[in-house]
Order: sequence, then structure tokens, then C-alpha cells
Amino acid sequence: MSINRHERPKDRHNVLQLQCAPLACVRIGFVGLGVRAKRAVERMMHIDGVEITAICDLVQDNIEETKHILKKYSRYTPDTYSQADGWMQICTHSNVDLVYICTDWLSHAQIALQAMENGKHAAIEVPAATTIDDCWRLVDTAERTQRHCIMLENCCYDEFELAAMHMAQKGILGEIIHAEGSYLHDLRERISSNDSGGRKWSNWQVDFMKKHNGNPYPTHGLGPIALAMNIHRGDRMKSIVSVSSKNISYKDNATSLVGNMNNSIIRTEKGHTILVQHCISLPRPYSRSFVLSGTRGFAQKYPMPHIATDPNSNDAITGEQLQAMLEEYKHPFVKAYKNKGEEICGRRWIDYAMDSRLIYCLQKGLPTDMDVYDAAEWSALVELTNLSAANNGMPIEIPDFTRGDWDKLHKTNFTV
Repeated sequence: MSINRHERPKDRHNVLQLQCAPLACVRIGFVGLGVRAKRAVERMMHIDGVEITAICDLVQDNIEETKHILKKYSRYTPDTYSQADGWMQICTHSNVDLVYICTDWLSHAQIALQAMENGKHAAIEVPAATTIDDCWRLVDTAERTQRHCIMLENCCYDEFELAAMHMAQKGILGEIIHAEGSYLHDLRERISSNDSGGRKWSNWQVDFMKKHNGNPYPTHGLGPIALAMNIHRGDRMKSIVSVSSKNISYKDNATSLVGNMNNSIIRTEKGHTILVQHCISLPRPYSRSFVLSGTRGFAQKYPMPHIATDPNSNDAITGEQLQAMLEEYKHPFVKAYKNKGEEICGRRWIDYAMDSRLIYCLQKGLPTDMDVYDAAEWSALVELTNLSAANNGMPIEIPDFTRGDWDKLHKTNFTV
């Protein structure tokens, strides 16, 4: 594992606020057609200026189900690939601009790298990579090819998170000193059975977790708070300490499900702290935590949304008063995408917002909301937490994937 890299070659440039040639029509190739991908295909049918030109999966049923979705909307009949190297066919396809990757975690980085090497943009389901070396490869390749490489982190588009970030950017919360994000989700039954999760391939998620003692899925919790704290846009994550509880198994079968509770503390360059947690194997209510604690105020989403600000910080703002405040600071993305998103996919409207923003930015030639540095920084926790937890919470340096450019930008800025 290589934590650090040498200086960026002089003939290359960072991809902060990367702008590429506008695409009037975004031609998409899907690699992996499981549950998430088929939902994405359905969403794309409601976004103007999109064609799905190629699809790939090892399971023929997934291909047929995806073709049925496209036929329902009388859309372009895609080229289909079911062989083992089908993903490579997508990455080299002459009629593909964007490779949308929804495969198992271990294959994400390899496919994205090949997409960029062949001049395509890459959109990767979370996490984008599972090793530091692959995180660096994504960064190196994006900088060399000047292609977009983003991670499909839908939680960054949720309504409360965007409103809290909006308040933070306007100074309502003051300087954000501490933040918390998590993925606490009782998934014991779902991930111990292929059938329950609608999987037709294999339970690769459980296979991965059997060998991992850190946080294998950090981005849902970390992503929104990293954007709110301007990570690599004026600050950076510098070091991490991670500890895990003992492993546990269920159903009297040590191989059916292995899991633990992981707690990780990140310290930033400017001395701020971030708590990131993960647990999917204990009976507890769903939570992504989402806490922003600043010098002038506080925002927390779970278990019940509330905000507190000076001079009355001891009295939480809830109920109608909270709704009025959230309405005042409602982010433009919520206004633009929530109503239609709810019509299309109900409570998963944030997925529609995520895809719509990606397509909009590609069509307009604008920087994407998240970049390859986000993908690398957030995904890096997969290996770093495992390494720290395996060494009794030893502090671990977090790579600066921007190679010193983390303070070139001054805040998270979504272009329109």
C-alpha cells in the first residue's frame, strides 16, 4: 500500500473544477445490471438528453429485465454483452460517453480505470475503490486523461443535509469544529440471503466483510459532512484512528454473517474532527447520524431532525419552527428535483437528483458536484480503518490525493 505519491508530473494538471466538452446527448453504458442498476436505468428514462447505448451483465435475466425497461419507454435498443469481458466492451464502445458502474465493490476501480483510459467518463457506485493503491490509480488516471470520475453518493443530495450545508456556508453554524456521519442499518436478514436482496449473482458483500475489520462502507455517512466541511476545498482529512468491536455471527453458522461495530475518528488539517461509524449486524434503528457542530450552532438529523443556534443553543429548534427554517435554507437542488423525483421513485428521489445533476453537468460542460478526489478520499477509509483497527487503533495518515492542492478552492461549490 502506498500512502503518499510523488509530486504531480509537470505535464499534468489537477482536476479540481474540471470542465470537459459539453455533451448534447449523454450516451451511457451500464456495467452490472443488478437491483441498483435497474433502478438507475428506470430513472434515466425520465431525464432528457440521455440514451443507454450498451449494457453488460453476467446474468442473462438481468439483461432481459433491463431491455424490458428500455422497451417500455420505446428507447434505443442497446448493444448487450454477457461474456466475462463484456465490461471491457463497454469501456471501448464507440457509442458510449459515460460508463455507469454497478458491479461488486472489488471490480469498481478496474472498470473505471479502463473507462477513463478509453476517453469515457466514469460514474461508480459506492465505494469507488477498496484499496489505497486503487484510489491513487483513479486519481492518477483522471488527472492524466482529464476525464470525470465520480462516485454515486446519493446521500449528498438529501434534503436536510443540503439545507444544513447551505446554513453552514452562510455562517449560521459558525466554524464547523466537529461532525458525525454513520451507516447504522440492521441488515442481518438481507445480507445473509442472496434471495432477500434480489441478488442473482453472489453474496460478495458478505464475502468481503468476512475479511474486513474496519469500516467497509463509509461513504453514506462521510460524504455529506465532507462536503459541508469543505474537504479538499479549504481543509483536508489528515489522520484517522479506528477501533472495532468483536466480530459476531448469526444463525449458528459462523459463515452466514460476520460483522462488528466500527468507530473511526478523523482529524483534519485545520484541527477539526469527524466521527464515522458503521454497523449492519446489530438490532438498532437506521441512522446516518449527520451532525454538524459549529461555533454558532448545531444541526443533527437522526433520530429526530433538530437545529440549535446562538443565543438559544440549549433550546432545540423542532417541529413547525424547524420546518420553516429548513424551508428558508432549502437548497436549489431540492426545489429542482424533489417533486419529480418523488413521482418517479418515491423516497429514493435523491437518486433522481444525483443522476439529474450528473447528466446536467455533462451536458453543460460544467464541473461535476463531486470529483475523483472525493471518490478517493471517502473510499480510502475502507482500507485505512481496517489497517488502524487491526493495529489497536493506531493513528494512520490519510493521503492527500490532491498533492497539496487541497486549499486551492475555498468552499464546496455546486455550479449551475
